[in-house]
Amino acid sequence: MLYSIIIPVFNESNNLKTLLSQLESYYKKGHEVIIINDGSTDDTKNILNDTKFIKAINLGNNSGKGIAIKHGLLNAVNNKIIIYDGDLELDTDDISKLMILNKKQNIFSIMGIRFKNLGFFNSGIDWGNFMFTSFFNLINKTLHKDILCCAKSFYIKDIPINKLMAKGFDIDVEFASILTKNNRGRPIPQKMLNYKRRGKKDGKKLKISDGWVILKRIILSAKF
Repeated sequence: MLYSIIIPVFNESNNLKTLLSQLESYYKKGHEVIIINDGSTDDTKNILNDTKFIKAINLGNNSGKGIAIKHGLLNAVNNKIIIYDGDLELDTDDISKLMILNKKQNIFSIMGIRFKNLGFFNSGIDWGNFMFTSFFNLINKTLHKDILCCAKSFYIKDIPINKLMAKGFDIDVEFASILTKNNRGRPIPQKMLNYKRRGKKDGKKLKISDGWVILKRIILSAKF
């Protein structure tokens, strides 16, 4: 029943202590908490090294979200994996919603979603998410609601770690593609998560230019 919770962070020292305090309850229940510091230039490394209950992985350079998560996967001890973000846009209490993997019940993976319905009216980010998810669904003949949501859970043996290609935010698309192909013929539960978007002033890292990388990954992953 135990999971390895993998969270990449980059320059999140302002939110990190809050994040860690919220994650400690999972550690006390026996779950592994892995935080990958993706070459932060603030106090992230020191905060992580001072936190005893986590497994801290400090990368020397900022290599991207995908690379950071791959390091986490290679160091995980549990077969059940949860990928989550460390920016507090998603409520850490909702990590438990992803802890329902059960092969006997035919649940091999779970995908978190931030929106009940696809839409594009609120902001450019909403428009992008609508377009990318719709395009992904068209290519893969799926009905996913939020492929760019970072929150996903799966069995580590179902992921070809050494073949992962995504280096940045496109890792969310690559996971969505792999999980989709692994679960042909059976549904992937999609769990609604509490979500509060932050802006660039609050430290949001996603840029418009990342959209082109995500689009390319959708196309390439269709060949996976």
